[in-house]
Amino acid sequence: MPSVAGKDCAPDRFRAPWRETAGVEPLEPSDPARIGGYQLTHRLGEGGMGRVYLATTPSGRHVAVKVIRPALVREGDFRVRFAREVDAARRVGGFHTAPVVDADPAGDPAWIATAYIPGPTLHQAVRDGGPIMPPALYALAVGLAEGLKAVHDRGLVHRDLKPGNIILSDDGPRIIDFGIARPLDSESLTTREAVFGTLPYMSPEQTENSHVGPASDMFSLGTVLAYAATGDNPFNGDSMAATVRRLIGPPPDPGDVDPRTREVILGCWNPDPDQRPTPEAVLARFGTIDAGGVGGVEGVGVVGRPPDTARPSEGPGGSEPTTRPPAPTFIEAEPATGAPVPTFAAAEPATHPPAPTLVAAGPATSAPLPHTAADRPTDGPVRPRLKRAWLIAAALAVVTTVITAGVVALRTGGEDDRPGSPAAPPEPAATLTGHEDAVNSVVFSPDGTTLATSDTKFSVRLWDTDTWKETTTLIDDKSLQTMGSPVVAFDPDGSRLATAHESVQLWDSDTWEETSTLADDEWITSVAFSSDGTTLATSDPVGNVRLWDTDAEEETDKLSGPPDYITSLAFSPDGATLATGTAVDTAEVFEDSDGGAIRLWDTDTGDEIDIIAKNDPSFESVVFSPDGSKLAACSSGTVRMWDTGTWAEDTTLPKRVCTFSLAFSPDGAALATGDGDGTVRLWDTDTWKENAVFSAEERVDSVGFSPDGGTVAAGHSDGTVHLWKVG
Repeated sequence: MPSVAGKDCAPDRFRAPWRETAGVEPLEPSDPARIGGYQLTHRLGEGGMGRVYLATTPSGRHVAVKVIRPALVREGDFRVRFAREVDAARRVGGFHTAPVVDADPAGDPAWIATAYIPGPTLHQAVRDGGPIMPPALYALAVGLAEGLKAVHDRGLVHRDLKPGNIILSDDGPRIIDFGIARPLDSESLTTREAVFGTLPYMSPEQTENSHVGPASDMFSLGTVLAYAATGDNPFNGDSMAATVRRLIGPPPDPGDVDPRTREVILGCWNPDPDQRPTPEAVLARFGTIDAGGVGGVEGVGVVGRPPDTARPSEGPGGSEPTTRPPAPTFIEAEPATGAPVPTFAAAEPATHPPAPTLVAAGPATSAPLPHTAADRPTDGPVRPRLKRAWLIAAALAVVTTVITAGVVALRTGGEDDRPGSPAAPPEPAATLTGHEDAVNSVVFSPDGTTLATSDTKFSVRLWDTDTWKETTTLIDDKSLQTMGSPVVAFDPDGSRLATAHESVQLWDSDTWEETSTLADDEWITSVAFSSDGTTLATSDPVGNVRLWDTDAEEETDKLSGPPDYITSLAFSPDGATLATGTAVDTAEVFEDSDGGAIRLWDTDTGDEIDIIAKNDPSFESVVFSPDGSKLAACSSGTVRMWDTGTWAEDTTLPKRVCTFSLAFSPDGAALATGDGDGTVRLWDTDTWKENAVFSAEERVDSVGFSPDGGTVAAGHSDGTVHLWKVG
């Protein structure tokens, strides 16, 4: 149970097992002491928009202060978007959210202060305490339905309902983070160039860029309840494309859920938004439940399953659901008294057993008439589900396309006619352990004596390539969360190593002492040196690239595109062109984003040369071939390539082979690709035939060649690094 100034954050009578999961962390030396008129006392958490602190008012009351990242504030229209979040939270108010106390969208830094609601997020509670059992699960459903009703009654759609945005307070769940909420009449609800939300908790219409109304939040409510009840989100796939396929496909089996909650979940997952229940209908379903709050009734709390049967916590991955129950249709049934009572009936009774009937709680004569989304006025027909917008078209595109003008989709035969295919993949020459999270960078020093690796908890380690022993741990700070790849890079002469997180640090490779810091107090997603080492490029999550003179250690230029998340950077071998790859698979996607894209920049003038691809979910690991004739990138699970003479796309690899990373061999004769199934493949760049396959069990997040081309390194999602000999 967290304490502040020696006092418990909640009375004993409200304690439940999940209460012990809520915690605060001490301030770091780099944290401000005050924001506005509030004294900061602890860290509460960190997200894409900024850091959240526990603070006190002059009278001693506790508030939560969210301080926005400087990189975001510098964007021209960000303050307008942030002011909209403040307004949305104020419009809902009450006990359904954390009420806004104060805010300064125009401040430096920009910030918002809300009432401090002690308690864990739903994600923390389930992760640490296990799934939530009835009746606490019913109380959670009631509290969330009440909260969504308040949101919708005030003309808003939240659009990012997820376990991390729900605080389990002593008097019930509170819905927070209105950063992407929109008015119902907002034009942004139907923009074709924007996707909002957290993918596994999105509705199908959010992924399709269709009209996003209140029914979208109800779909997300079903997913939140499934996660709360089982500890798992059945829409999670091992890639973004797999997740999208599940979202737009038949509703999955929610898992081991009690019948009452199961029917509500399946109702929320109805593919037709008009047939999903409204918050009022969900409230009617659980009307007999004492809904004083998930933590507000003594003795009602989280009852976790035994550890050996508990489901995995929320995260990517998970097996493809095998059972696909029919989506229920929300209809009206006539009880004996004649009062309409809502029920769920299976949509396909001929092939599936009928679902049990759920009746509204309370006397039939006094039951209000719940309604479905079909009763709401709409501003136009819902787009047919077959009319996929660019996200779905790109994410689920079949790779083996026919030959089109200037674009060749390569095909290979089966395993039997693939010459030289080994009977079994070779064993790795070495396996490195020590990282505790996904290894998102593997980079050899130019002389080949050192391998630098980093993980997503920002541990940077150095390895001797003769013995494969760890020699140095440069950074081991689990409070940092890096995004993008690579986050480490050697300069071409090997004298310095750059590491990126909330700044860029340069390290002397002889002494491994830090020599300087660039881009301080930024969120750096990727770094790259030019081929002559005189320029360092850094990127951030809102579309900016900064160029630095590595001798003077000064910023020389800023390249600004739309506020898209930049995943990777690559200089052409002659240094004249910089390529950037962007993605939309993030928790916060901006309204004027045009999706994943590859942009080309003139490094002399800072001008944008061209956009050679866009409207893809993501472009990861953008790289030039050593001779500069090709540009390659991972895209929706495969590899796409462009001829740099014409910038025409001319090659696409034949199947799903690349999730996050690829690399050319130093001589350009081979391309290595890493996939989500743990496979590293080597491709002949003349014939584009598969030359070798190396397999491990966990997703490949990074690949790289040694300078002599004789070794391939692969970083995996379980924190291991495998080394294979080639040639």
